[in-house]
Amino acid sequence: AGLAGYMLYPDIKYCFLVIGFSALMAVGGVQLLPEGDPLLGRGLQTHTTENRAGNGTLDGEVAGDEMNNENSKTEYVNMEQQSAPALHTQESEEKMVSSYWSVFGDRKTVVLCLTGFFFHFANANVLLVLGELMGGDNDDGSVKRTAIPLIAGAIVLAQLTMSGATVAGDRLTKQGVGRKPLFMAGLLTLPIRCALIIFWKDAGNSWLLSTQILDGLGGGFFGLLHPYLVNDIAFGSGRFNVLMGLTASCFGMGATLSNLLGQIIVEKMGHVASLSGSLVLSVIPVVLFGLGMPETLGQRGKVQNKEQEDFVVVESPTPGKGQIV
Repeated sequence: AGLAGYMLYPDIKYCFLVIGFSALMAVGGVQLLPEGDPLLGRGLQTHTTENRAGNGTLDGEVAGDEMNNENSKTEYVNMEQQSAPALHTQESEEKMVSSYWSVFGDRKTVVLCLTGFFFHFANANVLLVLGELMGGDNDDGSVKRTAIPLIAGAIVLAQLTMSGATVAGDRLTKQGVGRKPLFMAGLLTLPIRCALIIFWKDAGNSWLLSTQILDGLGGGFFGLLHPYLVNDIAFGSGRFNVLMGLTASCFGMGATLSNLLGQIIVEKMGHVASLSGSLVLSVIPVVLFGLGMPETLGQRGKVQNKEQEDFVVVESPTPGKGQIV
């Protein structure tokens, strides 16, 4: 899109056709993804035992030095009552779904939502300000031609770095590194990035462009650890998708407010003031997550849901059926 905009300048509106074509390609690619286990998608007490160790850690988690058999198959278990030889039916699974309040009222849920909100509140506006600092305007107020490839390059550099950060984070997770240190590493990139942009605002486009490496590192670790954290919190509750939607909504609201208020500040007070505001705001998620979020690695299924303590699923004499008592 950046190349098309540069070649077609000043008719840069046609570069949006490239973006639309890319979106259609993405829609087609989604059809190639496997559907997966619907109960696992909800976060119910069914899971794939690939990479499963003996203490209930799942999905790439490591318990001690033990690694799992790669040929293991999907099994259905009751994580809260593993001692009961349960036969799970769809009806029993539905009755074991937790209430919305039991998941939304969890302290870890609140901390994750607020952390994501303030992170995106501070972060979203930074790229806009960076593009304005690098590109600049012509004397007549129009966008300079060089601004288009610079902004495109900033996005591409961040995406490439993000891909590398995701791969590195995945390997560290499989080696047993906790969620909290990796997520904190992603959060800490933002205040450093804001400070560097302010310090290098007159140093040249190359220096400003290099700060997008930090954007990629932060986005990579944040994007990778987000579903891990949600699954750790919601595992066994049947509310995984709901919690993913709630957290994503909080992140989106933060990003929207960031773009709105950040650009208002740019108009009224200038770029440095807007970046300074993002710098101050970026400290809030670091403090919130550092003080309020415990380590969640290896905790899936260990916290009993109070609503599920009132009944257990037991074997029925009739094959293929279960009884709830």
